[in-house]
Amino acid sequence: MWYNVWVMTDYLLNFQPEWLLRILCATFMGGLIGYERHTRSKDAGIRTHAIVALASALIMIVSKYGFDGAEADHARIAAQVVSGVGFLGAGIIFVKNDLILGLTTAAGIWATSAIGLCFGVGFYVIGLISGIIILAVQRIVFKYFNYSNAKTIMNLELVIDERAKLKEISDALQEMSFVQTDNNIAPTDNATQWILRTGITGSKEATPNQVIERLEKLNGVNQVKLV
Repeated sequence: MWYNVWVMTDYLLNFQPEWLLRILCATFMGGLIGYERHTRSKDAGIRTHAIVALASALIMIVSKYGFDGAEADHARIAAQVVSGVGFLGAGIIFVKNDLILGLTTAAGIWATSAIGLCFGVGFYVIGLISGIIILAVQRIVFKYFNYSNAKTIMNLELVIDERAKLKEISDALQEMSFVQTDNNIAPTDNATQWILRTGITGSKEATPNQVIERLEKLNGVNQVKLV
């Protein structure tokens, strides 16, 4: 009994509220980045980014403070976060019909892990500023810089089956002087059909009906609508 009381007392005396603050800050910033991805219908959203940031901060704290007095390389555990997050990136990036999807989200998760490490080591300002920069790059720069001269911007939702080829869809849009700015594919209740959500922008005027009619003529495209 007395041993248990001693263990609990020792734990309370060594508890560092600042460690908890670091973890909470990392989780909050990771959640903000994940929310931006969530608003654009990405599979890796709030929960994924928040957990990545939390885990990175926790690993950094364990690496820095968990081996005081031990003859060990304290940076080695934290270094594995950088390579370990690569497994998440590999699961997010995929190629379907010669079209690569998920690169930006994977890069965002990798950067989120770095932000978690910043908060874990106590670099609050650097972590906060870095998170704001990531949000700016993913949201503000994407919307107002890369496509500020576009005359037509549309968000489309296509119901496609296994016969559909994403490259043919991309080629058809390019023929109408449109470029896809974003892609997200999700399965439907029907195992043979998928929902493709894509944003398009172009410098040439075109009506939504013209775009829809052109895409619906492609093999494997069952339905197209504006969202």
